[in-house]
Amino acid sequence: MKKKLLVIDDEAIILDAVKTIMEDMGYSVDVFSDVLEGENKALSSNYDLILIDIRMPQKNGAEVTRSILKAKPEAKVLIITAFPSDPLAIAALDAGAKGLLKKPFEIAKIIDFLKD
Repeated sequence: MKKKLLVIDDEAIILDAVKTIMEDMGYSVDVFSDVLEGENKALSSNYDLILIDIRMPQKNGAEVTRSILKAKPEAKVLIITAFPSDPLAIAALDAGAKGLLKKPFEIAKIIDFLKD
């Protein structure tokens, strides 16, 4: 069965790149630029890995991480950020995110998290 990946990011270029590359590698990928739609999808479906940008309009990645992990403590969440020392990134890790992907990131790092 294909591993499923969810990406929530307000940058279309990130969504397009991750979706294209990961689908070419055989993964199932859902992408959302609307943070609230993405959060609802994460809460209503099961994913092997969820990637969440830390700085987005409406709701930040730390809030979304907290919401998802409260409802689904077994979910595996990675935070996407250009600034790993950002207080919101630290808050997301404190909320239970498994790690950070620093922009620009390597697809190999996503694959490593999917192997666990």
